[in-house]
Amino acid sequence: MKSLIILGARQHAKVVFALLQEACADEWKVRGFLDDDPRMQDSELLGVPVLGPVEKLQDLVARGEVQGALVGVSCGHMPARARLFEKIKKFALEAPRVISPSAYVHPTASVGSGSVLCTGAVVNAFATVGANCVLYSNSTVEHECVLEDNVYIGPGVNFCADVHVAAGTFIGTGANVICERVGADVIIGAGAAVVKSVPDGSVVAGVPARIIRQRSPEERAQSYALRHSLSI
Repeated sequence: MKSLIILGARQHAKVVFALLQEACADEWKVRGFLDDDPRMQDSELLGVPVLGPVEKLQDLVARGEVQGALVGVSCGHMPARARLFEKIKKFALEAPRVISPSAYVHPTASVGSGSVLCTGAVVNAFATVGANCVLYSNSTVEHECVLEDNVYIGPGVNFCADVHVAAGTFIGTGANVICERVGADVIIGAGAAVVKSVPDGSVVAGVPARIIRQRSPEERAQSYALRHSLSI
């Protein structure tokens, strides 16, 4: 059995851990969590130790103690999710796909490394889900949709067919996406009905959805580390 580290030790990390236990327990054992928050040090989460800050990953790899890793940072910190996944790739660790037994992935669809599909998620025919994506419970990615890397989909989100979602985008609970393209680093509010394509860096909400504002490049690049002391 291979050992795995989860980067982050808060709410989403618990979801990733639980799904691993449900879907991959015969292949992967969680060695521990890494989180820079001093309050988390020398503690346990779900009976598994928090081993130290994120920088300790390098030592664990050098000692051959872990073969895989997953991002356990939530949707509020999208730049951090992407950068932590780059760390996993830098150390040539395996990032397994974690797919709930109750999720459905059509044989012609593809799901990238490190992606997590929660209870009841559906990825239909010829759809593509990139690396390090999260599809929360009862979300639906219809046929021939493309989700690029680092996309985070809330519970109950529905995509119509042939929607292209660029990297780093977050789509809130219960949104319906019926447009051709959603740009990079977009935030779509909960319950929105997106009927027109959305440009990069937009924040949209409403029924029908409209652009509330455009985020600056600096805001789009703002890291979780600046706000919450998680080194990336």
